[in-house]
Amino acid sequence: MDNLPLINFYPDLLLVLLVDLIIAIAVLAAFRKLAGLISNVSSTKELAEKDNFAFGLVFAGGMVALAIVLTGAISGDPGSNLINEIILVVTYGALGIALMTLTRKILDSVALPDINIQEQVMKGNMAAAIVDVGNLIATAVIVRAVMVWIDDTSLFGLVAVIIGFVVSQIFLILVTKYRTHVYAKRHHGKSLQKAFEDGNQALAIRYLGHKIGVALAVTAASGFVPYNDERLFMACLAWGLISIILTVVLSLIAMGARHIILAKIDVVDEVDNQRNLGVAYIEAMIYVSIGFLLSGIIA
Repeated sequence: MDNLPLINFYPDLLLVLLVDLIIAIAVLAAFRKLAGLISNVSSTKELAEKDNFAFGLVFAGGMVALAIVLTGAISGDPGSNLINEIILVVTYGALGIALMTLTRKILDSVALPDINIQEQVMKGNMAAAIVDVGNLIATAVIVRAVMVWIDDTSLFGLVAVIIGFVVSQIFLILVTKYRTHVYAKRHHGKSLQKAFEDGNQALAIRYLGHKIGVALAVTAASGFVPYNDERLFMACLAWGLISIILTVVLSLIAMGARHIILAKIDVVDEVDNQRNLGVAYIEAMIYVSIGFLLSGIIA
């Protein structure tokens, strides 16, 4: 029997990991400045002078989302040399920031066109901020899943990021339209977007949980589809179809779990009308928990 080392430690690998970490932290630090530029405000003024908690929440959520994307770039085998590794991580970081900016615009213009989420965040609307954060993190989870699925440490991996982003936006828009339809059906045609604008944080928390849960279900779908660079389109199509099935499964299991975990509680009234944050957090985490379970079992 061969004597296998207890720890895989190589000086060259340690250098690469250290460089990756330094670059990742630098990208996250740069995100603060960019967050202010994107919103056309001073992040220091919003955070320290205006005490805009909504802006701070979105800023924090954006950092988490960017870190999730970066883990897809720095995980796996390092680049062929240190220079290539630096170029790749910086490129992925810049693209990650660009995609996080783009998904916020899509949220405003396509998913929730009747409310300006970014404008509401600048007004201090915490419900809008929670919606924004849920969208950012869910997008990042799906993008990272595609990056890990392809597991390519060359610039070709950038294609994975673009594919993952497109897939994420399709599914997250569908979730938004579903939640909008359900709310209107429950409340005689009333608008979910208007409820967000009115500051219903409980509804926003449920929305965040459902979105992240769906993102985890999409991640789980990759466990059914092996990566094949010769039939990439068909593999992506198969992943998309399985993701739809798992999204439905997630919703059905979550609804069943909600009736058991929150038995004898009128969840709709508590969350939609009474704005009960405690019940909303539980319902949101049911979606997230089921998503994690599906991802853990399948992926």
